[in-house]
Amino acid sequence: MSYQTIKQEALHLFSIHGFEGTSLADIANRVGIKKQSIYTHFKGKDDLYIQVLKDAFIEEIKLEKIYVQEHFEQTLDTFLWQSLQNFINRFHNDDRLKFWLRNTSIPPQHLHDEVITYLYQYIDQVDELYLERIQHAYNTGEITQDPFVVGMAFSALVDSIGVELIYGGETRTKRKLKAAWHIFWLGISHLDNARL
Repeated sequence: MSYQTIKQEALHLFSIHGFEGTSLADIANRVGIKKQSIYTHFKGKDDLYIQVLKDAFIEEIKLEKIYVQEHFEQTLDTFLWQSLQNFINRFHNDDRLKFWLRNTSIPPQHLHDEVITYLYQYIDQVDELYLERIQHAYNTGEITQDPFVVGMAFSALVDSIGVELIYGGETRTKRKLKAAWHIFWLGISHLDNARL
């Protein structure tokens, strides 16, 4: 079996069971090979995990760039709300996003620094992408609040929804998103930004 097949099955198992709950034997069984065959492509479990993490990082950034490009002309509320809806839907249907959220939230202790480095790079790059659209909204009068503050508030909203997806389930996530979005949008679309 190929390098890519091993990574795909590892991604699936890591997304469900995390690093500690997934063994190379589990991955080998899903692929239909002997555990030792994995070492033909990877130095060990750590190496395989980091390769899967790197792939997820690259693909998640790519998808965010595509989303911003394809939806840039939507109204800001539609642009941001749809982004949140996509985030929730993808978590339930995409192993890669599920892996990314679960494994960057609680990384393996011995790989903590490497995982967190990727996480912060991801957050920073996505924040920059969204800030461009938020700045456009400010420039065109869609919002009057400081674009940087709006971007940070939206980033915090995404973080909180990610935590709910991991720990709270779909019903709790939707309930919290509805309330948080209402307050968030009222805050950024209000004309008085004196308290910011």
